[in-house]
Amino acid sequence: MFSLDPDIVAHALVDARIATWEWHSSTDELRWTSGQTEIYGRPSSELNTGTAWESIVHPDDLERLRVGLRRALEAETGFREQFRVAGKGGKLLWVFGYGRVSRLPDSSLRITGMNIDVTDWANALAAAEERFTATFEQAAVGIAHVGIDGKWLNVNRRCCEIVGYSKEELTRLTFGDITHPDDLDTDWAQVRALLDGERSSYSMEKRYFTASKQLVWVNLTVALVLKSDGSPDYFISVIEDITARKQLEAERDGLIHELEIRVLERTAELEKLTMTDPLTGIANRRHLDEYLGEEWDRAVRARQAISLVLIDLDHFKGLNDGLGHGAADRALKAISTALTQILQRTGDLAARYGGDEFVLVLPNTNPDGAFKVASDVQAAITRLDLPHPGSPIGTTVTVSMGVATSWPLKKGSANSLLLAADRALYSAKRAGRNRIAVAGSAKVNPGGA
Repeated sequence: MFSLDPDIVAHALVDARIATWEWHSSTDELRWTSGQTEIYGRPSSELNTGTAWESIVHPDDLERLRVGLRRALEAETGFREQFRVAGKGGKLLWVFGYGRVSRLPDSSLRITGMNIDVTDWANALAAAEERFTATFEQAAVGIAHVGIDGKWLNVNRRCCEIVGYSKEELTRLTFGDITHPDDLDTDWAQVRALLDGERSSYSMEKRYFTASKQLVWVNLTVALVLKSDGSPDYFISVIEDITARKQLEAERDGLIHELEIRVLERTAELEKLTMTDPLTGIANRRHLDEYLGEEWDRAVRARQAISLVLIDLDHFKGLNDGLGHGAADRALKAISTALTQILQRTGDLAARYGGDEFVLVLPNTNPDGAFKVASDVQAAITRLDLPHPGSPIGTTVTVSMGVATSWPLKKGSANSLLLAADRALYSAKRAGRNRIAVAGSAKVNPGGA
């Protein structure tokens, strides 16, 4: 077997016959887009699977080709291989194959590539040399030959333009001299993989420092050229300037990040709206139910007490009828503000339970502590001195309260505490209103006591 120079093959044999194809590894489907009949003398229907195509590969080259293909799939990069196939009339042809692996949206792998009939390459070598030189120098992308030690051996015009060095300056440097330190280890790791025969080429995005110390982003594709004895000779590097694309991507990512932050903020605002009473601005019934359930379960785990204070405005209908809904709403807002001022601990919660009812959730609070909070509420509402001409028990707004405490043992039973507080509230109302009743106790303290 002889060794082909992939660069010479790619740039010199303009008249070579080329077949383009794509192969799906998961289904073994092989689709030819052009050229297979000219090279192999067979319609695509006869070569529509990888297995069928392998049947025409020379047995001595088949295993090497399979290994190259397998490595390309595992690394999700690409491969370059020379091998023999049976062409028209059984004629043995030399083919240069190139493929690149891509991952599809369904996570399956696809290889797209081309096969070039290079049987007559030697006859075209002299003419190809001239074409190669012109193509090398005039290519729209940077092309470089790099030594095994990393030194620049030869570079084209576009490569010099990208990095801002002259050809003479570059040939006195190594690629590591102008590579960003954060990209150098990855680049060398890829180089070692080439030298170890783990892959036939690699591609990566990396950064170079230009001669003026500016950063330029490039897409680098590297292939290893072997000597006739199979030992490493030099690397072919194709360098594409992608700085503009990277800048656009950075701007796009910045906009996406900003949008994500706005979405999170808006989501938090909407969540807050769904958990907040629109009139008073404190927690609503939904928030109360969720929070009470969480704190009840926490009390079970911590083996702590949890208390509730259920508050009801006395004769609230009379306040509506006597002063109107506007005055009633202002009274509810004032009371809500007073409740939030009374609760000093971050774990305490004030919530609007119904039209004229409020609930205070007091985690890790014993009966004495809960009664103290209820007394503070009673005193605060007295200080508000909200007029209530329709009340049969006084001239200002008063409240009745039920206090309940539990040391929960079982998760998910928070409603029992709410029911106990409700029964205590009923006792306070039955005893004449404007007072505090404690669940499980005969004690009912009237207002001002």
